[in-house]
Order: sequence, then structure tokens, then C-alpha cells
Amino acid sequence: MKKLLTLTAAFFFSFAAQVSADSNNVSLERYLDNLYLDHSIGFRAGAPTTTQNVDINVKEVYLRREMPQYNMGLMIPSVEVAVAQLNADGQRGYNYSVGPALTIPLYGMGSKLQLVGHTKVHWLTKHDFGRKRYGGPVQWTYAFGGKYQIQKNSYIEYVWEHMSNGDRYLFNPALETHKLALGVNF
Repeated sequence: MKKLLTLTAAFFFSFAAQVSADSNNVSLERYLDNLYLDHSIGFRAGAPTTTQNVDINVKEVYLRREMPQYNMGLMIPSVEVAVAQLNADGQRGYNYSVGPALTIPLYGMGSKLQLVGHTKVHWLTKHDFGRKRYGGPVQWTYAFGGKYQIQKNSYIEYVWEHMSNGDRYLFNPALETHKLALGVNF
């Protein structure tokens, strides 16, 4: 039943796009190329920037929604939600986060190369990994990097991210990571 509904929805949207494209005397391919794709979903994987006392890595799936109606010049604001797996010293915990993000095209709105940044608040399901403790469940991050639009609907991204709890708890070790992402716009 779920497959049938998915196929029906895909057919409906394809048919609606074709009708809309035909009514404007524009080919479907050109119509789709000119759509503004303001959602993206991606997968990030990262490792610490410096040597740690335990092995650490992060895997993250995120959803980003651009809000072009609030553009400030070339700056495009968005909101990002993510679920990550934080692995440290052979143990794993999960990390749920939400926060604002910003994209700035380097050479105008059609630029394939963009600067990106985000800041998020995180909830860690596990914050004590034995020899590595993050103090408590609430953490904050900020990240900066670059994004390259491979095609209209796909991109690769690099960010440097800093996570800490802002001295809210007894322990406040910062975790700085290099993260690579692959994403799809829709």
C-alpha cells in the first residue's frame, strides 16, 4: 500500500510538472532546471581535528530548509535539524540537534561555490564515555566551511565544527571536528 501511494504521488507530481511546463511553453527539463530547490538532506561524517585520548568519530544525517523569503543580500538563512551518532572509546551515543544556518554564494546567486555556517543546540543521549566525558547532555556547536554544488540537486560540503557545553557543567572538553558531507537538494 505504501509503495502504491508513493508511486501515485510521484506520477501526480510528474504529471503536474508536465502540465505546468506545457502551459508555459517551456520544456519539462528546462522547467525542472529552473526550480528553486530549498530543501536538502545530507550525510556528514567527521573526526576530531586533534589527537584525543580515545578514538572518536561522528556520523550525522541532517535536513536543511532554506528560507529565501528572508534573504539579506546574498545571505540565505535556513534551519537545520540533525540526528548524529557520536562514537567514543568503542561506545556510542546519539545526538539530536536544531539551529539556524546561513549560506553565502561567492559569485552571485548562481554560484556553485558557497560559504556555509551553522550553530545548533544539541541533546546528547550519552555524554560520559568513560575516559571521555562531555559534562552533560546539553551542548552547543558552531561550524564554518564551504559547499560546492556538483549539480543542481547534489553537493559536497566541508565544515569545521566546535562543540562544547559553555562551562554549564563540571567538565567542558571541546570537541572540534572536520566533517565532510554529501547532500541532495529537493
